[in-house]
Amino acid sequence: MSDQDVKDAVAKELAESPYPCSTLTQLSGGTANFVYRGVLAEPLQDGTTTVIVKHAEDYIASNREFKLSAQRCLVEEAALRGLNAFPSVTTTNHSPDGTKYQITVKTPGLLHFNPTTYTQVMEDLPSALDLKTFLLSPGVSGSVSKDWALSIGRTLGIWLRSFHVWIADADAAAQAEVAAGFEKNETMKKLKFSINYDSLLNMIGAYPDLLEGSRGLFERVRERAAAELEEGSGGAFGPIHGDFWSGNVLIPKTALDQPLPVTPLVITDWELAQVGSRALDLGQMIAELYMLKHYKDIDAGLWVIEGFAEGYDEISEEIAFRTLIHVGVHFIFFGSTVAGWGTPEQVRDLVRVGRDLITKASEKDRSAFKGEIWEVLFRA
Repeated sequence: MSDQDVKDAVAKELAESPYPCSTLTQLSGGTANFVYRGVLAEPLQDGTTTVIVKHAEDYIASNREFKLSAQRCLVEEAALRGLNAFPSVTTTNHSPDGTKYQITVKTPGLLHFNPTTYTQVMEDLPSALDLKTFLLSPGVSGSVSKDWALSIGRTLGIWLRSFHVWIADADAAAQAEVAAGFEKNETMKKLKFSINYDSLLNMIGAYPDLLEGSRGLFERVRERAAAELEEGSGGAFGPIHGDFWSGNVLIPKTALDQPLPVTPLVITDWELAQVGSRALDLGQMIAELYMLKHYKDIDAGLWVIEGFAEGYDEISEEIAFRTLIHVGVHFIFFGSTVAGWGTPEQVRDLVRVGRDLITKASEKDRSAFKGEIWEVLFRA
C-alpha cells in the first residue's frame, strides 16, 4: 500500500470507532510508524478536539524494505495502559526575576486501540514539537536561559528516576504486570542491541584511522553488552523505556513565547520498552543532547544534561561508566550517520569523542572526566 492508501484505511477504520476524524494530517518524525494528528468530527465531552493516531504495518514507515512485526504496538499499548497508574512528576521553579513556573512530565493517555489493525488513538499535546526540534528551532536555540534549560533537564531526570524506581517494584501488582510485558519484548531488545553494538564494530571500516586501534576494546564492549541481554531485574538492571531521547519528549512550541504557568512534557514511543541496563536510558538522552552543542553550538544541550543528571540523582559509578560507554557507542553510529547534522570534520570529531569516552569509561577512571560535561555523572 502507498502512504495515501494507509491513511485512507486508517481514516475508514476511525470512522467506525468512537473517534471518527474529519481530517488526518501525517506528522513528520515517525520512523517506524504512520503517525497522524486527527481533528475529531465531534469534540469529546471534555472539549478535546484533536488526537494523535498511530498505526503500524509489518515494516517501518520510513523504509518498507525493513521488515518489523507490527506486534511491537502491543508492547506500547500495554505500557501506556499500565502507566496510567504512574503519577506525573511536577517541579516548581523560579526564573531570575522571581517568577514561579512549573514543569510537568507525563505519559500520553491511551484512548483507543485496535489489536487487529495495530491502530492506536492517544491524547494530543496541541501545537507540540519534540524537544530536539524545539531546541534547534530558530529563535529558540539562542534565547533559552540556563535556568530554564536546567529546570527542563532536572524535571526529566526526576521523572526518569521515578519511573525506574516505580516500575521495579515487583511487589506491586500493577507494576509487575507492566514489567512482565517489558520483559517479553525480546525482538525489540535484540534490535536495539544490534543497532548499537553490532554497528559499533561495523563502523570501524568507515573510520579505520580513528577506530581500528580500538577493535579489541570494541569487541569486549559488544560482548559485555550481549551478556546484559540475559540479565534480569536487579541492581543496575530493570524495566526501561528503551528509546529515551529528546526526539521522544514533546513540548509546546510556544513554551518560550510567554511564561506558561505549567509547561507539559510528554514521553512518547514505548515500543522499545524492555528489561535492560538503566544506563541505556540515561546514555541515549545525554548523547543526543550533547550533539546539539557539538554540531549546532547550542549551549542549552549541555545545560539540559546538567539538570538531567542532577534530577536523576544518586548515579553510582557503575551506572555512570556504563552510561558513558553507551554515549560513546551512540556517537560512533547514530551521531555519524544521521544526515544533515554537521560537516565531515565535525562528524570525525564526534567519532573521536565517542572512541575516547568508551576507552576512558572502560578504564573506570573518573578523574579522566574532570573539567568536562561528563563529570556531572559522578557527583554522587
